[in-house]
Amino acid sequence: MLGLLGLAALAWGAWMTYPMIKDVWTWFLAPPILDDAVLLPVAGLASLAVARWTSTAWRWPLHFGIAATAVITYLAVTEAWRKYGFPPKPGLHDRDYVTDTLITLAVLWAVVLLAGLLRTRSARLTARQTR
Repeated sequence: MLGLLGLAALAWGAWMTYPMIKDVWTWFLAPPILDDAVLLPVAGLASLAVARWTSTAWRWPLHFGIAATAVITYLAVTEAWRKYGFPPKPGLHDRDYVTDTLITLAVLWAVVLLAGLLRTRSARLTARQTR
């Protein structure tokens, strides 16, 4: 009898949860799949390519840029794919998160470019001084 009551409670819970299947997918399943199956392999392959085909002066700025881009993209996905990803923040919930993320990434890669150029210049000056 107790087993039947448990099965009835399980069936009732499944019936009540069925309309929320999309929310369960959106909150609990999609972000880890996106991170583990898409973002991290792309960032890892890009880092391997950087390590193999760039000079020493450019490696650390590019590795930092790739890792920061992966983190920013992962954090921005929940805001970008739903109208209200998080509870509304006063004055901020109506923002264009895609544009804001693109601006953040543009500033990040400008800093990466500047750091790479400065490290290249420093390496050239050091090489000239040692001759």
